[in-house]
Amino acid sequence: MNLIELERALRQLRLGGIAAVLETRLHQAQAEPMAPIDLLSCLVTDELNRRSERLLERRRKQAAFRDPQTRWTTLTSPSIRR
Repeated sequence: MNLIELERALRQLRLGGIAAVLETRLHQAQAEPMAPIDLLSCLVTDELNRRSERLLERRRKQAAFRDPQTRWTTLTSPSIRR
């Protein structure tokens, strides 16, 4: 299996975070002595970080927050009566 086929398989398995950084991580593993378990650990960590970021962004979009600065100013303004 070559790199292109591996990336395609990772995306099919819904591991797009690993597929996105695979080539970079392979170059890193070749440049510095890295045990296979360390390489795998880096790839899994990258995937978990990507999923966490996407979840946060999805929740932020779903919540439909207004501009955070405007909201803070509104809440802290003494001229607004509650």
